[in-house]
Amino acid sequence: MVYNMHERFVRAEPERIWEVLTTIGSGDDRLWPEGKGTFRLPEGLAPGAPVEHSSLRYRVGTVEPGRKLWFDTGKQLSEGHGFTLIERDGGTLVRHELKGRTGGMFRLMWPLVIRRQHDIVIELILDNLEREAVRAAL
Repeated sequence: MVYNMHERFVRAEPERIWEVLTTIGSGDDRLWPEGKGTFRLPEGLAPGAPVEHSSLRYRVGTVEPGRKLWFDTGKQLSEGHGFTLIERDGGTLVRHELKGRTGGMFRLMWPLVIRRQHDIVIELILDNLEREAVRAAL
């Protein structure tokens, strides 16, 4: 079982954060860090839509505007990964979780290679999200 969590408190309302978060994988993506593989949503952000994440292929799971964006990763990771927005006084707690049982090569690659790269990418995404959401709030 794999569980990985990153959190960031952002001084912006959940609606503003959601506006920025939903650019991920689009032609106007303001979050995905340059030079860190690819993340594309060729059919947009809707439940069941395909996700192209570097060499991985999976689907958009849950889309709850202003609250939750979850990706179903199938056999690679049984429960998936995604973002939850929790309103707090003065802003929003943004949480990214990755969890589930692993399968295939993911089981071997997660502890050796993927985890470290995943942690770097998620922290860069949270940096970009915070910068863009706060800028939009000004």
